Amino acid sequence: MNSLKHALLLCSLLVLSCLGPSGAAAKEELMGKTSVGDLTVFILSDGYRDLDAKLFLATDPSQQAAVKEIYPQGKTRNSLNTFLMKSAGKLILVDTGGGALLGPDAGGLPKALAAAGFSPGDITDVLLTHNHRDHIGGLALDGKAAFANATVHLSKAEHDFWMNPANEATVAERARTTFVATREMLALYPGKVRTFEPGQEQFPGVKTLAAYGHTPGHIAVLVSSKGDNLLIFGDLLHGIDLQLARPDIAIAFDSDPAAAVASRKTLLSRAATEKWSVTGVHVPGPDTYRIQAKGDGFAFVR
Repeated sequence: MNSLKHALLLCSLLVLSCLGPSGAAAKEELMGKTSVGDLTVFILSDGYRDLDAKLFLATDPSQQAAVKEIYPQGKTRNSLNTFLMKSAGKLILVDTGGGALLGPDAGGLPKALAAAGFSPGDITDVLLTHNHRDHIGGLALDGKAAFANATVHLSKAEHDFWMNPANEATVAERARTTFVATREMLALYPGKVRTFEPGQEQFPGVKTLAAYGHTPGHIAVLVSSKGDNLLIFGDLLHGIDLQLARPDIAIAFDSDPAAAVASRKTLLSRAATEKWSVTGVHVPGPDTYRIQAKGDGFAFVR
């Protein structure tokens, strides 16, 4: 990332942190895109939500000071991005946003798809990073399958955990709605849900990587073509401006905070070493970034 792009990112973070509940400015940019070799990846906005900075698990004075410095108002505007690409005749959507499950500030994906020149009926495959409501809620539209022609793909660990009601007592209360959402959303795609083990290509140039910890089967997606690589890291970072420099800070949404921290450090280290571009569901933009190792964390490449 050059100095101008870094400056623009910092400006956008400041603007987003000051926006009011209407969020009009957050919805102006519906779509961005980037090239990864011969592949074009569209970054589509489903909307946003505001998060209390106290959700970041700052457990020591150094972490607490970092959260306060980055989020002096105690809140952060959290983007809800999805990703679209073509591969071998398939039109693949990575995550679906929150749709109606998150209320009026989400549900913008159909409009963003149109801005990119596509319709929901064009989607052949949906690849889920995990099953939290802000990632699977967009599978439904008006109570029906939003992507009637699509097959839904998710990791076996993720599917099996959230589809087993016996696991409900093992998670924090805030996560229990995920069991209901998983059953309801996947039921809209009878016979069209496929599970996989991470570490393999799901489609040519589209590989899944285990990134467990945020949820039991959370994955990241590596898009590769002609030596270019883009890591879509899902929910490894909820605050790129905080957790990039301080990857040791987890968030309350993590089912296993220690494992989530380990996954974040591992994949960000690979991205920095192998010079991958990175992006994620909850980063401002829509945009992609290059990172480098810096101390115990990472920083933007300027």
